[in-house]
Amino acid sequence: MEARPRMGELLSQMVELSGHDVEEILHEQGTNPRRFGEIALSWGLCQPEHIWSAWCLQVREDMETVDLDRDGIDAQAVALLSGDAARVFRAIPIRTGESEIVVASAEPLGQCSRTELQKLLNKQLKFVLAPARQIDAALEAYHAG
Repeated sequence: MEARPRMGELLSQMVELSGHDVEEILHEQGTNPRRFGEIALSWGLCQPEHIWSAWCLQVREDMETVDLDRDGIDAQAVALLSGDAARVFRAIPIRTGESEIVVASAEPLGQCSRTELQKLLNKQLKFVLAPARQIDAALEAYHAG
C-alpha cells in the first residue's frame, strides 16, 4: 500500500512553506501534541482552506475511518448538500477542495447512492467512514429539522 502523503509535503505545494518551516513545525510537534496543520495555521503560514484541501488529498482510499470530533467538519462542504439529501443518504460532506469532496457516512454507500451523490455534488467524491453517532450528531447540528 502506498504511504499516505504528509501534510507538510502537501501544504508546501499550496503555500510558500520552506523546508525550515516544516522542520520548525515538526520540532514544535515534539513538544506540543498538536497536528501539523494546526501549527502551520496558528503561525500564519497557511489558511484553513489550504488545510482542508491538503486533507482531501491525504484521503487516498475509500472507506478510510475518520473521527469527526477530532478532525472537524468544514461548514462550506456541508452546505453543498441539502439537508434532505444528507438525511436520505445518512452522509455528510466534511471537506471540499478545488475538484473534490470528502463525504463521511456511517456505513459504506452502495453504487447507486454514490452515483446520485456524484450528480448532486458535481465533484470527484472520496468516501470515508465515521462512527454512526458522529454522523447523526453532524446531521442534527447542520441540518436540524
